[in-house]
Amino acid sequence: MMTRRTRGFRGLLIVGLALALVAAACGGDDAPPETVVVTEIVEVEVEVPGETVTEIVEVEVPGETVTVTSIVTEIVTETVTETVEVEVTAPPPPPVPLSESKVRWAGFGGMAELLFFVAEDGGFFEAEGLELERIELGGGVDLFTALASGSVAFTQLGTQHGIRAVTRGLDFRGIFGFSHGPNEFGIISGEAAAAAGITEDSTIDEKFEALRGLTIGTGRPGSTTTTLAIGAMEQRGIDTTTEVELVPLGRGSAMLPAFQAGEIDAFFWIPPETQIAALEPGAVTIDFRLLPELEAVNWASYFTTDNYILEHPDTVQAFLRAVLNAREWALANEADAREIARARFPDLEESAFAASFQIDYDSLKPSILFSEDGFEKGRYILNLGLPADEPNTTLMSAVATNELVIQAATELGIPIE
Repeated sequence: MMTRRTRGFRGLLIVGLALALVAAACGGDDAPPETVVVTEIVEVEVEVPGETVTEIVEVEVPGETVTVTSIVTEIVTETVTETVEVEVTAPPPPPVPLSESKVRWAGFGGMAELLFFVAEDGGFFEAEGLELERIELGGGVDLFTALASGSVAFTQLGTQHGIRAVTRGLDFRGIFGFSHGPNEFGIISGEAAAAAGITEDSTIDEKFEALRGLTIGTGRPGSTTTTLAIGAMEQRGIDTTTEVELVPLGRGSAMLPAFQAGEIDAFFWIPPETQIAALEPGAVTIDFRLLPELEAVNWASYFTTDNYILEHPDTVQAFLRAVLNAREWALANEADAREIARARFPDLEESAFAASFQIDYDSLKPSILFSEDGFEKGRYILNLGLPADEPNTTLMSAVATNELVIQAATELGIPIE
């Protein structure tokens, strides 16, 4: 009886077919794969054993007759046609081009832009079809003006700026919140600290008390850092109009050399300038993250405008997906995120860089959602700069939304708090 036996190379043929279909279907490595089942008719060569024939042969040998039995199995090759099903990967439909793919971002050059740096240098914006043009400005007041004028689509601002904007009738909208304590620092010179009898181990209230009588560098009036610094001093009984001399130098790049030259006794700003200044002998740091009244404050946010969201909702979602993916990647790859930051600050002294990076890297860990309590504390910063009898009462719903970032996170399958 004839029995069919398939040789091993048939399996290799089918695997090769599957790989060819995969290559043809995918067309590139960038598209997310999608599993599909393809039915294909292929010709497969198989070897089939023929009939087994037994031959009995008598052989005459001088003096005797010998019978020899010979078994012969005939092998034949047949070509058969079979239908097979293979699973292959195929790309999803081509993405629809964004309504606006080239957008402008306003930044201010500090380590507080860490997440933006990761998203840009790590290719996360590019992966979403976005081309970001970054312009660097002096601080929060300039960023506020850039967004209000429509010259940029996105920026990073203190929450109090968003509240101030809405109060003035502007349509600013916070779409990605930061709920860590304020990454603002005060630095007191070693000479002034020694005269006041304080050290790095002194309490935060003792450090504020040491500011009386000093010449202090600040940012522009109305900036988050300046508002917070003045408000914190006033809350602790320091009259900032008579008991200190405030010098509005505008930005850290002006304050740091003035501090190092002894032209000012102290200043308030953000990393890395504050961490560079902290390396000066005897310098004492005021860490605003330790202020109990600002624990879990919605300190800052990525802002756009309601009009931009209405006109380019797809671009806004692409931006949010990019920064969400960048945050997720950075939290899982701290060393790589550190390399990206290092490339942005190649000349920064190592210990100052390490301290600055860790401050803003840790800022990525808390929730990125706005909360009523966190927003209220952001409004508290604004109210520090307003008359006590005329506090701002703007509601969170008028300034910020969690809906868009939750939508983007859901699309990506990224859990957020």
